[in-house]
Amino acid sequence: MLEKARKNAGKAAAKSAIAKANLRTAKAKARAVEFAEAEKLRKREEKVKRKEDLDKAINAFVKKWNKKRDREEAAKEAKRAKKYAVKLRALVDRSGGKDKKIAAAAAENAKAAARRATKARKIQE
Repeated sequence: MLEKARKNAGKAAAKSAIAKANLRTAKAKARAVEFAEAEKLRKREEKVKRKEDLDKAINAFVKKWNKKRDREEAAKEAKRAKKYAVKLRALVDRSGGKDKKIAAAAAENAKAAARRATKARKIQE
């Protein structure tokens, strides 16, 4: 009887050891799956962040490029207006009477436009 009880206790201990081992294995598998999911999520977030950073860099470059282009266009416009004012001033000097007054007014308007364009360019810088 004692012998049988010892045998049953041994069997129960073996079954208990096997159950504990299975439990440890299941916990390890669960941790591995959880880690893999967390890693996938991290990589996905990293990919999204890289795309956002790239978009941000592209937008900054485009903004800078457009600002530079606008500044150059304003400079060209100012130069063109100044040339026009000089031509009108020369025309005023050559013409006389009523035409002279009209040309003088046009020359002043052109000169003012040139000043505005120059001022706008300086503000953009």
